Parts: sequence; structure tokens; C-alpha cells
Amino acid sequence: MSREVVIMDSALVCAAGNLDQCWQELMAGGSALTALRMEGLNCQVGRIAALGNELGTGRRLATLLDLGLSHFRGAWCRDRLHLVVATTKGAADEPLSDFRIPGRGFAWQVAEMIAHRLDAVLPCSTVSAACASGTVALIQASQMIAADQADQVLVVGVDILSRFVLAGFSQLQALAHGPCRPFDKTRDGLCLGEGIGLMLLAAQETVPRHRRADRATIRVWGLACDAGHITAPCRRASGLTAALRQATRNGAEAVGAINAHGTGTLYNDTMEIRALRNMWGEMPPPLHGVKGAMGHCLGAAGVMEACLAVKALEAGQIPPTVGLRIAEAFPGHLSNRPQQLLSPTLLTCNSGFGGINAALMLGMN
Repeated sequence: MSREVVIMDSALVCAAGNLDQCWQELMAGGSALTALRMEGLNCQVGRIAALGNELGTGRRLATLLDLGLSHFRGAWCRDRLHLVVATTKGAADEPLSDFRIPGRGFAWQVAEMIAHRLDAVLPCSTVSAACASGTVALIQASQMIAADQADQVLVVGVDILSRFVLAGFSQLQALAHGPCRPFDKTRDGLCLGEGIGLMLLAAQETVPRHRRADRATIRVWGLACDAGHITAPCRRASGLTAALRQATRNGAEAVGAINAHGTGTLYNDTMEIRALRNMWGEMPPPLHGVKGAMGHCLGAAGVMEACLAVKALEAGQIPPTVGLRIAEAFPGHLSNRPQQLLSPTLLTCNSGFGGINAALMLGMN
């Protein structure tokens, strides 16, 4: 029999601060995006001031890991604890600037860096599924717990700003000229960000009864890949629609609200709107996106947004979609003001290059 997955603790660090600070900034409709000018780029990013101005280095990545772990107060039993890490490029700029630099902070080394900081020898795995990495990692962790392969799983999503990734999105002409505006009629691209999200999952039967009350759970999940294009999403939204159907048991689960991927690019937002219409027509649950406030944090986004989803469940409402002026679709369901949950559940989804789409249904005990 499948075991229920409980969220024991969560934390994040982003341009807006820690989890509580980020939540307050979102609810106030504020944005932590700042200007970045370098090597022909003039854009806005969600940069963490404490990491300094240098981009893409192992030193910067290590500092972010330390910041994230310092905010994570979760206590765990190490007997059957696993570590699942989500990231895209790691410290991608170092091998570009000097190929003689020994491996330090590469994507496949991040899990080892975290285990070292925890002073623990842990079974580790790394998920690199483009911008859906964080949500895929949470699904993998949930599957491990549900199948009795682990009692607890620490999921960490982390990515830093890098010249390599900025140049890539610039070449795709996907960077916004100013702050990004997800689902807005005048949107013109995305803003990149950086951050770390941490979430400790556990099998409910292993949690002491006095710690089970008022805990968020991961109830259902969905994962699909349309494999339509290496960088563009499927125009028919086939992959995301399939993931949403799985995560809602084909629409049978009540959805209190939706945290959308919401990058602010024409192709992504159009695809998401079509997927939502495939599911709910013109009357979806209340929905929002957070990337107009903190930027798109790539492989960390799914874990960070799941942490914010827990805050939304606790508060009974979702934050505004920062940057939204005139909604491209779903007037009254997309808003630049907070919206109340229709039920104590929240669906969060992310999409990535290669047609990877993932969705999680969270709820309160």
C-alpha cells in the first residue's frame, strides 16, 4: 500500500530573502529584480546580494548552499534518509573561463557538496530536467517514500546566475527588456534569478503523532514529456495537459489554486494557457506566478515554488502575480492581488526544455 508523503519542513533563499521575507514581498506585490549590465546584456535579474557580483562560480554556489542550509532548521533521522538534488548547470562559468580549473561545483557534484555540509554519508541522486528539475525531484522523492524505499528524503533545488545561461537565453531572444510580466498581454520575455529551496519529506507513519497536525502533504503528481522541440514547448500543450490530468486524477481532485510556471515568454505562457483551457475551459481555479518577483530560478524553481505553495496553504490564499497589468486570459482568475483558495489544495507545475512537464498536488492534513 502506498504511504502518504508529509512535508516536514521547508526553506528557501532568493533575491527577496528567506522564505518568510519572500512570502511577505510576494503578498505585498513587490519585486526583488534588479538591473544587470554586462557583456552586451542589459536586463533585470533576481540576484542575491549576499553572493556578490561574480557570476557562475563554485565559490558562489558554495555560499548559496551554506545560506540555504543555515535557514533550514529541519531535524531528520539519518537511518533511512536520502538526498535528492535538482539543478541545471551548477557553476557553469568556471569551465568556460578556464578549462584547467578542476571540477568544482559542477552539476553532478552538488549533491556531494551538500552531503559534506551535512556531515553525513547519504544515498544521493541528482535530477537535471531543465526548468522542471525541482518538481521532478520532489516527485522522485515522493515515489521513494510511497514505495517504502526511504522514510525521509531531503530535496534541494539550487541554481545560480551564470554568464553561460544568460547568454543562452539572450541568443534565444527570450530575455525581457524590463521586469518580466507573466501572462500579461504586453509580456516580452523572462528574467532569470537564482536561489535555493529545501524541503524535507517523510512517510506519515514515521512521524510522531504530535508532529502530524497541520502538515502539508504531497497528494498526487504528474509527469509527462511531449519531446516536441529542444527549446520550445508543444503548441498543443500535450505534455503539460497530461501532467495536469495525472496530478488531478483526471480532474477528480478539487484544486484550490494553481501556481503556474509563468515565465513571461510568449511560447511558454501561450502553452500554459492552452493546457489550462484543455483542463478547465475559461474557468480555471485561481492562478498566479511568482517569477515577476524573484526571476526564473531554473532547476531550483520547482522546489522554491513548492515551499511558497505550503505558505499559501497555511495562509489560505495565493499571492498576486507580480508584473501583471492586463491578463492575456482568464480575467478574474489571474490577478495582481491576493486570491483566496477554493479548497485546502494547491497545484504547482513547471515546464522545461525538451518538453518536460511536471505537476504536484499539495494539500493540508
